[in-house]
Amino acid sequence: MDYETGVLIALLLWAFNAIMVIVNVNSQFERNIRKIGMRLSWLTLQPKPLSVEAKNRSWWKNVGKYLFLTLFGLPWTLLSWLYVAMAAGMFLWRWSKTSGTPQAIKEYRWKLRNQDLDFDTLLRETMKVSDKSPSEFDQFRADTIADLKARGLR
Repeated sequence: MDYETGVLIALLLWAFNAIMVIVNVNSQFERNIRKIGMRLSWLTLQPKPLSVEAKNRSWWKNVGKYLFLTLFGLPWTLLSWLYVAMAAGMFLWRWSKTSGTPQAIKEYRWKLRNQDLDFDTLLRETMKVSDKSPSEFDQFRADTIADLKARGLR
């Protein structure tokens, strides 16, 4: 395996990652978690708290941020096989984080990714995986709404 082959594979991985950021940030999963005040990180594709600034950011600032983050990774493809190894390591790290996940959490994630859940259903599903009693729903809902209002998201 030579340097040029490594660069080609690195460029393909870079393009795949650039496309996956767009797909994930515009996914059903993103729409569902935004309802409860979360969003996907553009770097790690992991949920993180949604801020008012991120919620109100204009489309051109989102495009600029995407281009900056994507183009920042492009020169690293010149590291050839090192970039490929880092990308493989990131894939294995993400896979290992989900490998021992309980079935209830896998079902919850499936619903987040594939169903348009309303706010109450989303909270009920969150309570299931948090081992909270269904009788605490009203308090959990009120606390979640209070948190969203305190952060300026509702």
